[in-house]
Amino acid sequence: MIHWREACEAALRAHTEADAVRFWGVSHPGPEGPRPVFDYRFEHTLATVKLARWLAPLAGADPEVVECAAWLHDCRKFLDNARSKDTHAKDASAVVEAILAETDFSPAKIKAVRQAIEHHVGLKRRTKLEPVEAACLWDADKLSKIGAASLIHFGCIAGAFEPVDTAGILQRGRAWLEHARTIAASMNTKPGRKEAERRVAFITAHYQQLRREWADPMEPTPS
Repeated sequence: MIHWREACEAALRAHTEADAVRFWGVSHPGPEGPRPVFDYRFEHTLATVKLARWLAPLAGADPEVVECAAWLHDCRKFLDNARSKDTHAKDASAVVEAILAETDFSPAKIKAVRQAIEHHVGLKRRTKLEPVEAACLWDADKLSKIGAASLIHFGCIAGAFEPVDTAGILQRGRAWLEHARTIAASMNTKPGRKEAERRVAFITAHYQQLRREWADPMEPTPS
């Protein structure tokens, strides 16, 4: 019997690698076929999984449900498909049972995994999600979008969507900070909110430093 983590990772990677190769239009050779220039969706998901493993026990959630949902929450999302942005949660939920079939994952927990996946969308909330497993997935997913790793992830894919330069990255980054603050204020769990505040402080300092470095030397250094 296959371990459920192996099945989840394999299903996710099969989707994300094929999608990234299609999206980028170029690839690197690999032992099992072409490898994408950068597999953003997999890297984002892996960050979410790491956060889910950390957050679930702190919040009193079922760790297997939260981690499994983290692995599969974006397993049907596409890099440039506007439709999947709105439907990917339901699409991912629909394939959970098939992915977990023939694995050691408890069938009794599949409904909770699907519920968490179906409610992970959006960048802000006015009310806390329930149950706690859904709350943890939402927090882990959003935390992965702010912080040091997110700067690497966004930097690797920015040029695929539009021409970029340092000034433009700075402008968009400072605008993203407003979203990051909203994300931090929308966290469902206390540990998630504390971590979000730390991450927002970090990326704020990052863009402040970039602004100082990119200022015209003849102009006063911005605060």
